[in-house]
Amino acid sequence: MRSLLRRLHPALAIGMVWLGVTALASGGAEKGKGSGEPFYRKYLVAGDPLDDRILRHEGLVAAQPESAALRNDFGNLLAQRRFPEQAREQYEKALELDREEFLAAYNLGLLYEAEGKTLRAIGAYRKSVARKPGFPHSHFRLGRLYEKRGWKKAAVSEYAKALRLDPAMRDPRVNPLIADSRLIDRASLENYDRDLAAAALVGSHAYGNGQPGGRPPVDQPIWSDEVEDPSSPEPVSAAPSAPPVSVPQTSPPRLAAPVPAAVAPPPEYEVTPSEDELPAPTGDSRPPYLGGFRPTPTPP
Repeated sequence: MRSLLRRLHPALAIGMVWLGVTALASGGAEKGKGSGEPFYRKYLVAGDPLDDRILRHEGLVAAQPESAALRNDFGNLLAQRRFPEQAREQYEKALELDREEFLAAYNLGLLYEAEGKTLRAIGAYRKSVARKPGFPHSHFRLGRLYEKRGWKKAAVSEYAKALRLDPAMRDPRVNPLIADSRLIDRASLENYDRDLAAAALVGSHAYGNGQPGGRPPVDQPIWSDEVEDPSSPEPVSAAPSAPPVSVPQTSPPRLAAPVPAAVAPPPEYEVTPSEDELPAPTGDSRPPYLGGFRPTPTPP
């Protein structure tokens, strides 16, 4: 056998060795796939809060595999645990299950952006905008990537849309990434005429009711329960309303006619002398002058 390998060309010998390694690897992969255990499970630590949440959410997804919201949240947990491939699978599955799901596309853009895949992140944010044009976070993240690519006109357009949808996106407490942009002033100028017209409208029609609190973060993944559907009706309280209390009608008591008070005579008006009629200043006396004090003239 050794003599045969020596006679063969070195490249052919290397190829035979590579085929053997590939066969062993494929056999191991098929064995792991047949076991049905997810890749990430062997790295989870019992007792770790995040790992325990992953296991619990895995059971929820197994019980409701057609839920796009559960898939999105499961992807967020896997992304936090640094399993990007498995998180991407959950996001993409959520997008397949629900044609109106936009949070999974947004979170997928965050995942691509964290990996440095700018063009893929732009595609994910565009999909989120296409499915939910009124979500300001996607517009802002998309404008930020446009700005970093040097596409200033497109970036200003996306920034302007984000600020129109939610004016509080200018607030660093809501959007810390606002300090990273140099085009926000141009976006504000583009919205100037519309802002003047919108100033007369009721503020509650703006995204988030125009208040900084209660918004999902711009620099973190968003969970399914952090975004409310504005079209959903407000919940009605189930507590029965109290019956109206009847108050007996009684006639008011009659009062005696008031005695007219004595009218005092009008006071005499004193005529204030004009400035020319005031006595000349002597010593330290200073008459009032134009609400203040007139300076004492210096003797010649």
